[in-house]
Amino acid sequence: LGEDNPFPASFEIQVDNPERIPQLVPQFQQMPGVETAKFGQEVVEHLFQLTRVLRIGGVLLIVLLAIATLFIISNTIRITVFARRREVNIMKYVGATDWFIRWPFLLEGMIMGFVGAVIASAALYKGYNAIQAKIYGDSGFLPHAAQLAHHGLALRGTGLCGDLVGALGSSISLRKFLDV
Repeated sequence: LGEDNPFPASFEIQVDNPERIPQLVPQFQQMPGVETAKFGQEVVEHLFQLTRVLRIGGVLLIVLLAIATLFIISNTIRITVFARRREVNIMKYVGATDWFIRWPFLLEGMIMGFVGAVIASAALYKGYNAIQAKIYGDSGFLPHAAQLAHHGLALRGTGLCGDLVGALGSSISLRKFLDV
C-alpha cells in the first residue's frame, strides 16, 4: 500500500518477567515515533490476582491435606499399638528399650506416608499429562508447555515429605498412646 497504509506500524514486545511491564511501558511511550503503548494492564492485573489466589489456595489445601494425613496415620498407628499391646507388654517385661519398641511403629508410619506420596505423585503426573494432551490436542495454536522437567525432583521431595508426615503422625500417636 506504500504511503496509503491505513494501519499504523506496530511492534510486539515480549518480556521475560511480566511484573516489569508497568515499568517498561512509560519508557516505550517516551521513545520517538511512538503514539501509544498498550499492554492490557487490566488483564495482567487479573492474571496476577488469579495466580496469587491459586497459590494461597494451594498452600491452604496442602496444609489441610497434611493435617488430615497426620490424623489418619496417627489413628492407624494407634490402632496398631492397641492391637499389639500384649506383644509390647511382653517386650517391656523382657527388657526391650523404648526405642526398640517404637521403631517398628515409626517405620510403619513412614512407609504409609511414602506410599501415599508416591501414589499422589503418580496420579499428579498422569493427570498433568492427560490434561496437557487434551489442551494441546484440541488447540494447535497454543504454544506447548514444557514437560515436567523436574518431576524426578518433585517425586523425591514428595516422598521425603510423605516420610516426614508419616514419622510425625507415628510419633504423635506413640507419644500419646504407647506408655513406654
